[in-house]
Amino acid sequence: MLNYQKSKLVRNALADFINKYDWEFWMTGTFKEEMRVTDTFKAKKLFMRFIKVLGEKCGDIDFFMAVERFKSGDFTHIHCVLNGVGHLRYLEVWELWFKKYGRAVVAGYDRNLGAHHYLTKYVVKELCDWDFRIRLSPNAKLFKGV
Repeated sequence: MLNYQKSKLVRNALADFINKYDWEFWMTGTFKEEMRVTDTFKAKKLFMRFIKVLGEKCGDIDFFMAVERFKSGDFTHIHCVLNGVGHLRYLEVWELWFKKYGRAVVAGYDRNLGAHHYLTKYVVKELCDWDFRIRLSPNAKLFKGV
């Protein structure tokens, strides 16, 4: 487990990396109780299935995600930022998650709040896992000002 100073350094470095990109949406998705998603590996696997289905509607999706597992071990949930979904309404993304997995909150990404607000506080927790997919092609329109 990281001490406070190291945790802060990791969090700031990761936030600087994430904040280099223009994200469109942020989302928190919880899993239905009957799904019993108690480990981060299963949560990531289900999230990737969600991204695949979302990609069928949108094409390539960029994301940075963190799986938060509660100390009780009873369940996990996902925090993520998304790009490539901007032509969808929040409700459409919400419905895709809700129908299969459970509750969700989906909204526009506020650049002024940045990664510290949406993600990095979870990444440095002991019971967390994270992943990302960021296309670095010029056509990705993910870089600020492009």
